[in-house]
Amino acid sequence: MESLPREIAGDILSRLPVTSLVNVKFVCRSWRKLLQDSLLVFMLFLRTTKKDPCLILHSVHPIKHYVADFPSDDSNPNQLYVADFSSDGDRIVVVKKIRVPTLPEFYVTASCNGLLCLCDSLHSSKLFIYNPFTMDVLALPDSAQYPNQQVVVGFGFSSMENYYKVVKIVYYSHRGSIRPYGGNLPQSSVEILSLRSLTWRSLGEIPYQIFGKRPSQVLVNGRLNWATWPIYRCSSARLIVSFDPSEEKFYEVPRPDCGSLDKFNHNLVVLGGCLSASVYRKEGYFEIWVMKEYNVKESWINLYNIDIMDQSFENSGLHLKRSHARVICLLKNGEILLEMTVTKALLSFDPKSKTFKHLAFHGLPRWYETLVHLGSLHWIDTHVVAT
Repeated sequence: MESLPREIAGDILSRLPVTSLVNVKFVCRSWRKLLQDSLLVFMLFLRTTKKDPCLILHSVHPIKHYVADFPSDDSNPNQLYVADFSSDGDRIVVVKKIRVPTLPEFYVTASCNGLLCLCDSLHSSKLFIYNPFTMDVLALPDSAQYPNQQVVVGFGFSSMENYYKVVKIVYYSHRGSIRPYGGNLPQSSVEILSLRSLTWRSLGEIPYQIFGKRPSQVLVNGRLNWATWPIYRCSSARLIVSFDPSEEKFYEVPRPDCGSLDKFNHNLVVLGGCLSASVYRKEGYFEIWVMKEYNVKESWINLYNIDIMDQSFENSGLHLKRSHARVICLLKNGEILLEMTVTKALLSFDPKSKTFKHLAFHGLPRWYETLVHLGSLHWIDTHVVAT
């Protein structure tokens, strides 16, 4: 490999799954150095964007998992696993446990261009940027603290400035805990940090109360998108808000006139690169609305309708009563990946045949949250952070 031209070596290695490629660094020092070649990082990133994404499974409770290579470790309630699809997207072929920074408890706030943003569950002011494949980690400096604070964290990339940014939205109250539907917006403070300066800057306040269920952001067209809480419980005024990391400004994203997205029980997701929303109509039935052209109101379309209590779904052998489905992503074969939030199973739905398939695979944790991730070898450099 050392005798091959740089371009040829990079082309060969970039065809390997990133889960396999990381093992190359253990062969010898020269191969380890090759993995840090910016050309290989770039070529791998381009190829990865054309494949099904890998999945990060965050096990959030002590579990007894089934991976023979890793003994059970119930002392650590937080574990990360990575799952890869087969080349045809028909099945998940490998699940591996991956190392995480030494944190007692954490949650994953976002994924962007191969990097994860982690937040310490015990101290929400402590944030970390982490590449689960290179094991590169960066602890961010603490920001201002507020009484009874609730924090929403966004993580994106500024294409104009060519580096990553973290935005922190803090809601706080001097009169006790913050509750949704309070009739008034809580006090807020917005701060932003770039991985180039590693210094928090204030952006003032925000006139929205963002729905901060983790992970909550949806990254489309370079913008971070969130749904908001309605001001009143009986109100239908639930908005979609975006943040542009380059302009460092918030915007409202138009919703369709039909009113489906006014419902509280809808979740934002990315399907085929488009901003989408799954809307629950009744038990076991939901619609998926897709914004075919970002930020164009007229481009919203009800593209999918899914009945999870369908007979073909029940025949999969799973017990699915009282189980809700969360839309994860659109696979390259046109099927939609779903996570059952109660039974904790992964399934694919074929919109053409209206059939479901249970994606059972070896190594699945018993309890987890699924995050779509673009595996890469991007390293965390506070001066030039993007390829």
